[in-house]
Amino acid sequence: MRLAGLPYRAIADKLGYASDAAASKDVTRALQMASKAQQESSEELLQIEIDRLDRMMASLWTKACGGDVKAVEAVERLISRRCTLLGLDLINRNGAENSDVISLLGNLFQMIEATNGQVALPASVTADADFEVEAVEVVG
Repeated sequence: MRLAGLPYRAIADKLGYASDAAASKDVTRALQMASKAQQESSEELLQIEIDRLDRMMASLWTKACGGDVKAVEAVERLISRRCTLLGLDLINRNGAENSDVISLLGNLFQMIEATNGQVALPASVTADADFEVEAVEVVG
């Protein structure tokens, strides 16, 4: 009902809650439980996919190491898929110290910007090894 836009007062009246606050508390709890279940389900699905890639890799590895071109190409595709699933393709290894962390954060900020609007980073965020993020403001 809340997702349909009903105010807590209407939810409380319809479901027999004593107050708006009680309805709000139960709605919040239900949404948190649903979010947690979805996260756990996503993690389980990711692990299943990683396990499948492991099995396929094991079946191709000996042939690939032996020079079978088709097996090498298949292994490369499996590696690429694993990198995508684990987010390793977001890391830009440009040789700079701590570039992996910096590049990953930069890519994450770009993804947030694309989804939610402009991200304003504080002036204290630099590409130094000892940077600290004080706050990130999403403007949208």
